[in-house]
Amino acid sequence: MQTPERPATNYYAGIDLHKQSLRLHVIDATGVTVYQETIGKHKYIRLRTALARFGRDVTVGVESTYNWYWVIDLLRREGIPCQLGHARDVHRQQGKHKSDVKDAEAISRMVWLGTLPPAYCYPAEWRATRDVLRKRLRLVWEHTRHGLHGAAVADQYLIEEGPLAARHYPASVVADIERVIEIDLQMQNVLATMIQQLEDWAVHRATAHDPELYRMLTAIPGVGPVIALTLIYEIHTIERFRSPQAFSSYARVVNAQCESSGKRVGAGDTKCGNPYLCRVLHMLALSSVRTQPRIAAWYHTLIRTRGRHTARRILAHRWAVAMYAIWKRREAFDLNKFLGTATHA
Repeated sequence: MQTPERPATNYYAGIDLHKQSLRLHVIDATGVTVYQETIGKHKYIRLRTALARFGRDVTVGVESTYNWYWVIDLLRREGIPCQLGHARDVHRQQGKHKSDVKDAEAISRMVWLGTLPPAYCYPAEWRATRDVLRKRLRLVWEHTRHGLHGAAVADQYLIEEGPLAARHYPASVVADIERVIEIDLQMQNVLATMIQQLEDWAVHRATAHDPELYRMLTAIPGVGPVIALTLIYEIHTIERFRSPQAFSSYARVVNAQCESSGKRVGAGDTKCGNPYLCRVLHMLALSSVRTQPRIAAWYHTLIRTRGRHTARRILAHRWAVAMYAIWKRREAFDLNKFLGTATHA
C-alpha cells in the first residue's frame, strides 16, 4: 500500500483519539501551528465546530484506533479531506517522547509531509455487517474455549472411567466438579444458539453486497455461507493488495521472522495483519480436508513430511493464494491448479 501524497489543502490537522477525549492540532502550509484544542465531552459537535473555521481547505489525519469510525464518517459527511493512519506504524514514527499533545502534532506534520502511514478505510455501508461476522467468530472462539475447559476438567478427574463418587471423593468435591462441567455445557449451549442467530442474520443481510462472488465461493466444496461471507467482508476489495504475497502476509498465513547474517534474530511482527482473516482461512483449510478427498490426501502426505502445524499453515497459505486469484480474475476455483501449486510449496 502506497503512502498518500502531500495534500493540496492549505491546512493540515492531526487528531489523537481516545475514548474520553481527543486532541486536535492544525498547522498551515508553512508548518506553523494555527489551532489546537483538547475536546472532552460533546466530541462530535465540538470537533465539527472546530474544523468548520477551515472549511474544506484542511486535510485531517486520524489514527486507526478502535473508535475511528465516527470521526472518518463525520469528516466525509462534511466533505473534509481525510486520511486514516495505521496506528502501529504511526507510533513508530512519533519519536521518543509521547503525549496526546505531541501525538496530535506529529500526525498533523505527517499529513503535511505526505508521510502518514496509510490504513485501509473500510466503507461504512459494509462495516456493520463485517462487525456482526467478527462477533460471530469471537463467540465461536468462546464456544471452543468452554468445550476445551470442560474436557480438561474431565481429564483431570478421569471422569470417562466412571462416577467420581465411586473413587472416594467427598460429596462436596463431586458437587463442585459437576457444577464446573455443567456451567461449561450451559455456556456452550447458549453460545451455540447465539452463533446460529448471528449466522442467520448475516446470511440474510450480507448476500446483496457481492452476490456474484458469493455464489462463486459457495460453489467450492467446503466453503459454506458463513465462511464465504466472512471472506468477502474481511477482504472487501483485492485491489488494496499488490500481490498474493502481500495478501498472504496480511492474512497472517506466512511466517513472520527476522534474519541477519544467516541468523534468526527475532520472531518478527506476528501481530501485523488481520486475525479474523487468518482464522477463517484456517477454518477453510480444515473444511476442505473434510470435504475434498484429493486435498485430504495431499494434506496427510504433507503432515508426514513436514508435521501437522506446518502442513496446516501451508494449506491455509495455498487457500490465501487461491482466494487472491479468484478475487483478482473472477474465475471459478480450479482444484487441479490448486493442487499443482500446492505440490511445489
